[in-house]
Amino acid sequence: MGTAAGGGFPQWNCACPNCRDVREGAPALTPFLQSSLAINANEKDWYLINAGPDVTNQIESFAPLHAGPGIRETPLAGVILTDAELDHTIGLLSLREGSKLTIYGTEAIRKSLHSAFPVFPMLKNYCAWEWQTLYPDSMQEIGAFGESVQLMIETVPVSKKPPLYIQSNIVDEDRHLDVWEAGLVFHNIGSGKCFAYFPTLENITPAIEAHLRKADVLMVDGTFWSEDELTRLGATERDARNMGHLPISGLSGTAQKLASFPAERKILTHINNSNPILRKDSRERYTLEQLGFEIAYDGMEVEV
Repeated sequence: MGTAAGGGFPQWNCACPNCRDVREGAPALTPFLQSSLAINANEKDWYLINAGPDVTNQIESFAPLHAGPGIRETPLAGVILTDAELDHTIGLLSLREGSKLTIYGTEAIRKSLHSAFPVFPMLKNYCAWEWQTLYPDSMQEIGAFGESVQLMIETVPVSKKPPLYIQSNIVDEDRHLDVWEAGLVFHNIGSGKCFAYFPTLENITPAIEAHLRKADVLMVDGTFWSEDELTRLGATERDARNMGHLPISGLSGTAQKLASFPAERKILTHINNSNPILRKDSRERYTLEQLGFEIAYDGMEVEV
C-alpha cells in the first residue's frame, strides 16, 4: 500500500510570523499545499483522502494521478472523507469532471453534502458519482484491487462536532448522525500492516488509542503546537481544543501521549501556519525529531 501526503494547510497571506517569513524568503520555511493524502494498493487505482481547495494543484504535482491517456480517463477512483469541513470537501467541486468517482464518508457527511453544503445536488448534471457510506467501528473493503492485494478500512469516530456552517437545528434533528469527524485505519491484507490517518484529533480516547497502538505507521493531527497558539496572536478567541485539535505540547498533548507507541513511523500532518514546527531550525521541531516524530511535507511517500 502506497501513500503520498501533503503536510499542512498554511494560508500564507496572514500576518503571523511564519507567514511573514515565508513571504520574505526565509530559508527555514517552505509553504505547503492543503493537508491531503493519496493512497493505492495496486499501482493503478488511487483514492484521495479529503479534497481541499488546492486539490487540482496537488494532482498536477503528483504524476501517478495525471489524467489520460484516454479522454476523461483518470487513475483517480474515488475520494474518502474524514469530515465535512470546507477545507476537506470544497475540492470536490473541482473534481466534477471525474464522472466515475466513488465518494466515501459517514452518514453525517453524506447528509451535509446533500443539504447544508449541497455538493451532490450542485453537481448532479455534471457527474454521476457513487456514494459509499463508512460505518463506524467496522471493517470495509475499498475498491476492487483483486485477490492478491486487498485494502480494508476501519472508520474510527473522533468527534461529534459538526462544521461551523452546519445550522444547530440540523444537528438537533439528526442527533443519531453524530460521527462528524473520523479517523481512518487502512489495512493492507497482503502485507498484514496497517496505516492510521487521523488529521484531526479532539482527544485520544481509549478506543482511538487502541487503534493507534496497533498501527505500523501513524499520521496524526499536528495542527497546533500549544493550546493558546492562536489566542496569543490575537487571531481568534478559541483555543486549540475548542477548535477540535489536541495540541502537540503539554502533558496531555500529542507528543507526550504518542512518544511511546510502537509504530515504525509517527508523522504529524495538518499543520497550521502558526505552528513553530514548520521552521526546520526551531527548538520545537528538534524536540519532536528527538522523540522520533516526522513532520509531513508535500510529496512525502509512505509504504505500508
